[in-house]
Amino acid sequence: MRKILLIVFLLNLLVCVPSYSFELFNKTPKAQLKSTIRQYHKAIKNQDIEKIKTFYDEEYKSMDGFDLAQSMEMLEKTYSVYKDIKYKTKINSINMDEQWALVQMSDRSYAKIYPIEDKDLKKEKMGKLEGKSVYNVYLKKINNEWKIASDDILMEETSLKYGIANKIDMNLITPYRVKAGQDYDLSLRIEKPKDVIALASISREEIVYPPSDYKEKFRKIPEFGELERVVKANNKNLDEYAVASVGLTKISMNEEQTKARIEVLGLAYLMKRVNLDRTRTNGEILVGK
Repeated sequence: MRKILLIVFLLNLLVCVPSYSFELFNKTPKAQLKSTIRQYHKAIKNQDIEKIKTFYDEEYKSMDGFDLAQSMEMLEKTYSVYKDIKYKTKINSINMDEQWALVQMSDRSYAKIYPIEDKDLKKEKMGKLEGKSVYNVYLKKINNEWKIASDDILMEETSLKYGIANKIDMNLITPYRVKAGQDYDLSLRIEKPKDVIALASISREEIVYPPSDYKEKFRKIPEFGELERVVKANNKNLDEYAVASVGLTKISMNEEQTKARIEVLGLAYLMKRVNLDRTRTNGEILVGK
């Protein structure tokens, strides 16, 4: 169950990269870009995969190495699980000339999941997905239209919480950027009630598609302090996700004090992107890795 949720969770992070086709209007270049972004959001709102696909250059490849077919497959899977997913997007900056454009944007995403059909328990067991990211979108002019050629995610983090986890503050602390092969520290802080036991695992995962399977080792989070782990960055030139899985439980005894009952009160999955430090040539757009 956890593996399925985590794969879907990871897919949602991977598809937060936007997709655009910038048609020319009788407007200033920046106005043309903003107008088409509104068209893009309409396609996203309608979850129209075929329309969204037209916003890409056929040779599109993300900085994570995903091509157009892979990106559309991930987006389709995201829509199939998060049917009510919503996005809020902000344009941070636009730089462009006659042939190329660079748009930096910020996204926030929201969705709800109902894992059971019982109407009385739906709200209590509901899962909430929240994410945010900052990314660069690179576009080139093809046949008098702007098409997205690549994109580069600068920052992203996502959480998926169930039950009482939605009411508990959790913070996965990671570095923003590391060097290939470098050791780095991951830590998890949770502000939980005293009568709740928290078990958690922390790991790192390379950003690939389909996602790799990683074995988890759950440990009890100390009453005071935080759970920490030192990991090593890969040497494959791949960016990574830091991942924390959390289970919140409560143990109670029957009246005769002969049997213990373990109740699962909540679950949480937290992810933060950790980018590898790369040297890039000024003005060069690096596609793939």
